[in-house]
Amino acid sequence: RFPEEAAEWEKDPYTFAPLGGESGLAVTARALPALIELVREYPGKNILIVSHKATIRLLLSSLLGFDPRRYRDNLDQKPAALNIADFRDATRARLTLFNDTSHYDKAGKAIPEIPEAQLSKWWSRGG
Repeated sequence: RFPEEAAEWEKDPYTFAPLGGESGLAVTARALPALIELVREYPGKNILIVSHKATIRLLLSSLLGFDPRRYRDNLDQKPAALNIADFRDATRARLTLFNDTSHYDKAGKAIPEIPEAQLSKWWSRGG
């Protein structure tokens, strides 16, 4: 639908911001301070972070010293994959698990089908 924007984003997703969206740089500027704040607030504790795969790749690029402009080339991230970063302090992390999908079912789905009868009325397909 927006071929010019798509081409610009493919060329440089780190600095290009699509109409109504954020650049990778803007995502990093928003997400990294929040992550650092959590690590400082809960030293030595386990913290679960759920996010979009691009945000996770941008955060890991920053924490591990990778060129953030190449986050899409250097780091793959499957939907619902698990990653573990061990923080020595708020700005130094060691990646101990990356892109783990061992919880996927045999068909390769991160979220198995849930029978209609087990869904609450709010999630049922009928309304």
